[in-house]
Amino acid sequence: MPRLPLARLPVLYLLVATSLFAQEAAPSPSGCAGAVDRQGVAMGTHVHLVVCPVGSDAAAQEAAHDAAEAAFAEFGRLEGLWTTWQAGSEVSRVSAAAGKGRVPVSVETAEVLQAALRGSRISGGLFDITFAPLGAVWRFDTPPGSHEPTRLERVPTTGEVRGLLAHVGWKHLHVDAQRREAWLDRPGMAIHLGGIGKGAGVDRAVMILRSKGFADFVVQAGGDLYAAGHNGSRPWRIGIAHPRNKGEILGSLDVTDAAFSTSGDYERYAILNGVRYHHILDPRTGFPATASQSATVLAASATDAEVLTKTAFILGGAAGLDLLKRQGARGLLVDASGKIWQSADLGLVAR
Repeated sequence: MPRLPLARLPVLYLLVATSLFAQEAAPSPSGCAGAVDRQGVAMGTHVHLVVCPVGSDAAAQEAAHDAAEAAFAEFGRLEGLWTTWQAGSEVSRVSAAAGKGRVPVSVETAEVLQAALRGSRISGGLFDITFAPLGAVWRFDTPPGSHEPTRLERVPTTGEVRGLLAHVGWKHLHVDAQRREAWLDRPGMAIHLGGIGKGAGVDRAVMILRSKGFADFVVQAGGDLYAAGHNGSRPWRIGIAHPRNKGEILGSLDVTDAAFSTSGDYERYAILNGVRYHHILDPRTGFPATASQSATVLAASATDAEVLTKTAFILGGAAGLDLLKRQGARGLLVDASGKIWQSADLGLVAR
């Protein structure tokens, strides 16, 4: 089975002067003074932190720099636990032991697996980290950090997909948080945190920055982001990428102390015989979901936002918005025809 990187979805636009993705944005005159900007690659995607110092002297700047480094390092530490590219990672060991017994895991892994199971329950199984066996036939595979275009050599047959779906099912994943153990109760199963790992990483980085006394910052990992406090005197402004017009945004949102996640069919995809195939699979069919071009969710945590954006993408349109409302989240969906659906209280600012 190909070992997919945790993520490869740089689909948000942080509209501040220091942003990695803000080519079309002008510098903000109200931005925080002396902001520390830290960028790099982790979990197979771009990670970007902007931290506003608490104070204006050299010591405040140094403290903000050290905090940004600690938060960035957390992504690398978690990647070591969760990657499928290393046989010794905790996620790989849980998959290797499928049907054989329990595997000791860290607190962080137990927590993210529990969050994944909650996501499966609220989504009725549309969010499912046990989709990993399908990677044997859906080869949207590029190595971590690679900038090669996504390739798909062929479309698998319905029979191939059905055979692998027999090894998919979130109810066969178990976590004992007290003993810090996780296991899959059926042979041939495997897990992959590509739909939740980035969000969980963002939330861990947020915890680190808050524990060090910072209130104004942004942590972004690909399509998942948390904006805390303010960018100077104003909220952080986040742009939503247009799913078909590269470099264009549908609009923007002012975000304070909330998470923001976007998933789309336009970053990891291939077109064969005129049909677009992408990496967001519908666990009901084992084929790429067809209801949406993109989904954006605003929620309390990055973990929740990432889970909900995948589920809303699969549901699409009115059904996706209904799910978000029930979970206390808001969102914007672009359906397969290009029609835009958005929560009434989203607060989108026209581009």
